Formats: sequence, structure tokens, C-alpha cells
Amino acid sequence: MATRRPFLSFPLQRHFEQCVHVRQRLANYAADRSMDYAATLDPDALARRALAAMHEPVRYRPVETDGATRAAVRIAQVLENRGWAR
Repeated sequence: MATRRPFLSFPLQRHFEQCVHVRQRLANYAADRSMDYAATLDPDALARRALAAMHEPVRYRPVETDGATRAAVRIAQVLENRGWAR
């Protein structure tokens, strides 16, 4: 998603983080292309879905790349204001 390339996702069944959190994050970026591996019995259907995903224009929302900077700014703010702890 961050590289703006088409993909299909096969979350592990009964894996809470992949089935809930990862799918929600992908949905937030309009990039949820999750498939149920157990329900994908037909190789031709999988091939059609993969080809369709490859040829659709990528419309994912951009991924934020400033997370480390924002975290460093917050940490610096906390360290500057720790006079109360002395």
C-alpha cells in the first residue's frame, strides 16, 4: 500500500490483529483487498481477481511518513516540560 502497488491480501484465519486491525487500517487508506484463502478454491477466479487488481488504477490514500518526526517532537516537548518532576 505504501509503495502504491496493487496487491491482494490473505489474512490468517482466527488471527485477531490481521482480521480486525490490519483490515481496518487498510480500509482507512481505501486499500482493503482482503480475500479469504479457504474460500479461494478456484485458481482461475484467483487469477482473474489478481489481474483485475493489477490493472485497476491505484487510488490508495497516501501513507503518512512523518511518524518518527512527530514522536520525536512529542518526546522533546515532554522532556522540556519535566521541571515538575524535580
